[in-house]
Amino acid sequence: MKTIILAVAIRWLIPVFIIFSLYILFRGHNHPGGGFIGGLICSIAFIFHLMVHGPQKTTSDFFTLILYHFPRRPEHSRTRHFLRLLIIQVKRKREADEEYEWLEYVISIEPVYFIATGLLLAAISGVAGLLLNQPYMAALWSDFEIPVLGKPGTPILFDAGVYLLVLGIVLKITIALAEAD
Repeated sequence: MKTIILAVAIRWLIPVFIIFSLYILFRGHNHPGGGFIGGLICSIAFIFHLMVHGPQKTTSDFFTLILYHFPRRPEHSRTRHFLRLLIIQVKRKREADEEYEWLEYVISIEPVYFIATGLLLAAISGVAGLLLNQPYMAALWSDFEIPVLGKPGTPILFDAGVYLLVLGIVLKITIALAEAD
């Protein structure tokens, strides 16, 4: 379903969905919501983009990192290399001098990485209680308060793990179904 109206609307709605999902994630330990609902809302943004543009464009736009680097040559001093790096970072890659050879690293972030990171965060949030001779998954809170978020603790770490887990599972299923079509 490739319509110009939906394609333009999705461009504006993706940040709204992601910000709203983070809001739901962070208010989850005091009010209804949390990691599960937040992960579902965040995945809706990527599902809409996938419906309009297809799985290849969605994965290349959101889940692919391209890093540029040029190696330091032994004949250049550290300060000269650092200044040269600053100057070239300001310019675009195409406008850089030809004497420097750029190395390009393409890192693809698979939904399985979200799933594994989410499971790791959820498990780590439970281990914190064991280290302090309390039951597994005991809620521990810090002494300081972050202005907008409140007091961070192990429940928000658990919710963040669930958020990433749900996001990864929904993305994996949706991309697999879209590629099979």
